[in-house]
Amino acid sequence: MKILHVVGSLDQRSGGPLRAVLDLSAMTRDLGLHSEIIGLAPLLATDNPLPVGLIHAFPTRGPACYGYSPDLSRWCRENVSRFDGVMLHGLWSYANWAVSRRCVAAGVPYIVFPHGMLDLWPVRGQGRLKRLKKEFYWHWREKRVIAKSCGVFFTLSRELANARMTFTLPQVDRLIVVPYGVGPLPGREGAQPSVCVKQSDQQKVALFLGRIHPQKRPDLLIKAWKLAGVGPEWRLVIAGPAEPAYLAHLEGLARRYGVVSGIQFTGPVAGEDKRYLLQRAAWFLLASEHENFGVAVLEAVGSGCAIAISDQVYLADEFPAGSEILPVQTEAWACFMRERMTDDTWRNETAQCVREHLSKRFGTEAVCHGWVDSIAEVLHRSRDLHSK
Repeated sequence: MKILHVVGSLDQRSGGPLRAVLDLSAMTRDLGLHSEIIGLAPLLATDNPLPVGLIHAFPTRGPACYGYSPDLSRWCRENVSRFDGVMLHGLWSYANWAVSRRCVAAGVPYIVFPHGMLDLWPVRGQGRLKRLKKEFYWHWREKRVIAKSCGVFFTLSRELANARMTFTLPQVDRLIVVPYGVGPLPGREGAQPSVCVKQSDQQKVALFLGRIHPQKRPDLLIKAWKLAGVGPEWRLVIAGPAEPAYLAHLEGLARRYGVVSGIQFTGPVAGEDKRYLLQRAAWFLLASEHENFGVAVLEAVGSGCAIAISDQVYLADEFPAGSEILPVQTEAWACFMRERMTDDTWRNETAQCVREHLSKRFGTEAVCHGWVDSIAEVLHRSRDLHSK
């Protein structure tokens, strides 16, 4: 079975589903699912596990999220019929609109995977202007993209429930919560990290890793760090890409609270540096106001980190009872940092419990087989319906 995946941007630094799409495409080749990926340039997909030639990058005119790309449209006209099906990742993108039209014309079924972009916060929680803009695009194009699909995938049940509250979804044959996850960490085991991420052997590390964005609340972690009075034996490492203005704001916040010596901003990390930080960290921290899934959370779990995340990270619904699932409140995070983060016995207990629990659903074998089966079921059902 040959599948074409369409992603808006091939730049992993901007976040989004690319990492999981790359991993799942590579891990399921032995199960007979042969995938190719197209998206808008620049091609900055570090740690790419796929063979060369299966990712196709196209220049764009305008922003990557909705930039026009005549080359992408031309490639689709010539190639989309090679595939048994197509998966459109995300929403609000020119690439999805162009490819969906080509699929309809060629009679190739396609699946839409919104990745949280139909959720309440992305549509309604970013101000009136963005809400009106997305409502306009929904009625102009996106509703038709979904209506003509053969299925819509969701990562978790909470995402599906919230999508139904955001818009009235068109009548689609299949709305599915699909197995989803990532593969082993990129990089070489035991490789030496860069000087900029290397940590002292005398310090314990609490790690934030991901796109540094106000929605993910790294500012709350800095404030809680100060309020908790975390000792010098600990360091909060904040790793990931950020807009310069927001990074400057966070650095200023650390100076204002007098915790500069206990906090390090590393910038984007990949490969050996990313592996090192996840394996070096005692705790992985994510206080996000909205997180549709949380790929980095699974990476941290697989690396042996203990996990503390907010109750707005949807993956929290899958954690065992008693896990460190916290409200998005500075005082709650400060209490955790002061009373439980520094308890090595609790750290080891919760890390092992979470890892054993999540492996049942998000282990590599379960995710790969579920991914292939879900895609095959939807595409086969679509072909059966059209053949009648």
